[in-house]
Parts: sequence; structure tokens; C-alpha cells
Amino acid sequence: MRLPEVEIGRKRFMVFPNKYAILFIVWHSRNSTLQLYRLSLITYLSSHIIRYTYEIPPIISQALINDVSSLINEGLLELATLNGRLVLRVTEVGRRMIGNFYGYRNELVVVGDYLLVKLSNLLNELSRIVNTYQDMDSRTLLSIALREESLREKGLMSSILRDLAFDLRNTCENALG
Repeated sequence: MRLPEVEIGRKRFMVFPNKYAILFIVWHSRNSTLQLYRLSLITYLSSHIIRYTYEIPPIISQALINDVSSLINEGLLELATLNGRLVLRVTEVGRRMIGNFYGYRNELVVVGDYLLVKLSNLLNELSRIVNTYQDMDSRTLLSIALREESLREKGLMSSILRDLAFDLRNTCENALG
């Protein structure tokens, strides 16, 4: 597997598509399995790296769904049900592709439209993101995402999202004692 390339000036760089970042996030999750809604929230919170347009922030992104569908069609991910919830699981083919990424770890890659980074640094940052968010309670994760969205909005919408984020957070904190 060879990553696509792009020419910038007189140099050629490999391109690391968002869908491969999604594949890596699922692979790095516990048991290489991740609930679909958690993937959406984690991707939203990692928007400094992976840029998707969210029609209904911070949950619904048609572009993210399209990339997940593409990964499933390519046989890199499979959709399964675990305890009545949809989960994504990395296939053996997907695991081999992840191994290929590590073969390019010292290469500079273009991520999205703007980021030029050494692949190993990108994978390390994605690992850090997964390690930070994968075990968080769903309400806490949603609260963080809503707070992020409230900072992007203005006026009344910003206030509504901020208040909802704090209500969710208070519920989580009270549950912990």
C-alpha cells in the first residue's frame, strides 16, 4: 500500500487522508473496537488534526460517515453490534495497513489541506487523543464537545450550548460523589 502523493512547490509529499486517521483511531482503541458515536465525538474533539464538516455538531458529520463507509467497503473496518450498540472493528487487512503506516513513520505527510507533519508525530498525537478520551464517560465526552462548540458559536446559541455542557458536566461530577 502506497499513500497518495501531492507536489508542493518542487517537493513531493505523501498525503495521509482523514479516513486513515479514522482507521488508526479505531485500531488504537481498546481491542481495536470503538462505538460509532464515540468515534464521532473523538473525531470532533481532534479537529486540530482531522477536519470534518459537522452538519449537527458535535455528532453528525456526513463526511465522517462517508469515510467510515469507505473503510468498511475496502475491508479495513467492519461494522458489528456489541450489547445492542454499533461498533467499528479493525479487520486483519486494516491491521496490515496500520503496519504499513509505521513503515513511513519518518516521512513528512500532508494531513487535510494545511498540516505538514512527520507521520510518527501524527500517529503519536492520535494515540494521545484516543488514550485521553476512550475511557471517558459518554456524558463527560459530550459535555466537552458541546463546550468546544459553544466557543465556536455566538450569541444565544453559544449560551445554550455552554449551559447544556455545564449541566452535563455537573451531572457527571455529582454521580462521582
